[in-house]
Amino acid sequence: MKAAVLYGANKIEIRDVPTPAIAQAGEVIADVQFVGLCKTDQQITATAPNQLPKGQELILGHEVVCQIPDEQTYFALNNEISCGECSYCQEGLTSHCQNLQELGVNCNGGYAQKMLAPRSSLYPFVFSNPSLGILIEPLSCAVRGVERILATANLWSVDQPTTLIIGGGLSGSLVGYLLTHSPQFQGNIKLYDIVNQPILWAEKLGIERITEVVKDKAHLVIECSGSPNGLDTALTSVRKAGLVCIYGVPKVGIPLPISPHELFMREIAVITSFAGATEQTMGKAIDYIRNDEAFFEQLLGRVISLQNLPQELTAWNPQLGTRTFVDMNA
Repeated sequence: MKAAVLYGANKIEIRDVPTPAIAQAGEVIADVQFVGLCKTDQQITATAPNQLPKGQELILGHEVVCQIPDEQTYFALNNEISCGECSYCQEGLTSHCQNLQELGVNCNGGYAQKMLAPRSSLYPFVFSNPSLGILIEPLSCAVRGVERILATANLWSVDQPTTLIIGGGLSGSLVGYLLTHSPQFQGNIKLYDIVNQPILWAEKLGIERITEVVKDKAHLVIECSGSPNGLDTALTSVRKAGLVCIYGVPKVGIPLPISPHELFMREIAVITSFAGATEQTMGKAIDYIRNDEAFFEQLLGRVISLQNLPQELTAWNPQLGTRTFVDMNA
């Protein structure tokens, strides 16, 4: 079968690899249909020596839509395989499992025509456009992120917090959607992004886009870009006694651009949200998309073939606010 194989920093090529032939108990051999290109894929591709033991190769791809032979429906993959036994799993924090396996991150994933996956990690869905399924996993992660943000409501100094989302990419769109559709949130949301392009999802949600960030203005700041400048902007724009959520994945080695003393004196609370796809969040993500397909349809970006994936991952130039994805039949 054809697969995209990562074998070094920015070294990824389409190869013929052995087709999975034997599934262990509880596993299935799934036919991959669509795979979303996540920024995590790009970061792993760029830093492969840090991800791969010497001589090892890897098939990336974790935002997977697949089918199982002899079944008509489509399935979305939860790529996190937890042990169910460690202390984190016992507390329901499966993303922090001490024995975590992540398909497409530290185990072979979905940039291939077929893949092995636990049957319990596949979630059936029915959408009019099955490629919308690539949004289930990232939306599931956003569900957990917004739940963590809303859990801090007792720290807010006002009931309707001035809220700033930094980053108009897919993460920002999903967080923005969930906040505007949450009965628990009554804040006034603004969006800031340095890219001078229209951001259609923000217009659809009625979120005002600003071109300059005002210092000491926002009660709540959600950093979705993962960039050093985004972190600096977040900590500059948040009010005293405000809250910053780091949601976009920062690159390894980036320091927090604020001293502990300043954090203390300004009484800034900082939280993060790391992954978090669970049975509950995957189910909620499926429901959100099924109930509002028209909104999520606009988040689907360019469609590429598997053959064009290596260039896409190494050049990395997605359309703002959308998800590029591989169609295995293209």
